[in-house]
Amino acid sequence: MDDGVVRLREWAGEDSEWYAESVRDPLIQRFTTESPTLEAAQVLAAIVSLRVTSDSEGFVVCDSASGRRLGNIAMRHDGQAGEVSYWLAAEARGRGVAARALALFCSWAYRTVGLGSIWLCVHRENIASQKVALRAGFRRDPKRDKSLEAKGAVWPMVGYTLPRPGGPRTDTDPDAVA
Repeated sequence: MDDGVVRLREWAGEDSEWYAESVRDPLIQRFTTESPTLEAAQVLAAIVSLRVTSDSEGFVVCDSASGRRLGNIAMRHDGQAGEVSYWLAAEARGRGVAARALALFCSWAYRTVGLGSIWLCVHRENIASQKVALRAGFRRDPKRDKSLEAKGAVWPMVGYTLPRPGGPRTDTDPDAVA
């Protein structure tokens, strides 16, 4: 998948070292559940697992022109609804990459996976990621708010839902945003 600026491609074994190094970034550690001690071998095992599971999707976010790795985007789903997550390496932030990747990925997921709804939750203090969600077309959805136990703390998470393209939205729609 490519929009001329961002390319999403499948993970390859040679990406595992880059991923393990990238998640050590302080912001990734602050706002994701990625382990600070993640090793390339663990990433490689996750890449292999991703290829054979039917309830997960994931891609490397790359620069469309250079192919340079910029981040990660992934989703867990049950075939009906999916929760998306993402992060960008430090050098990729502040250029609109995350919003483009999120919009591209979710458009693909609605078309290809056939989901009825897509949502995400971000740490309440992660204002940049909240802005990314809104720029990608997500709407704030307080029904998706939750607390998450992570890294020895309870994280306050705020929820967002992406309306299905072309689908009618009504007050009786369980995924409609108030």
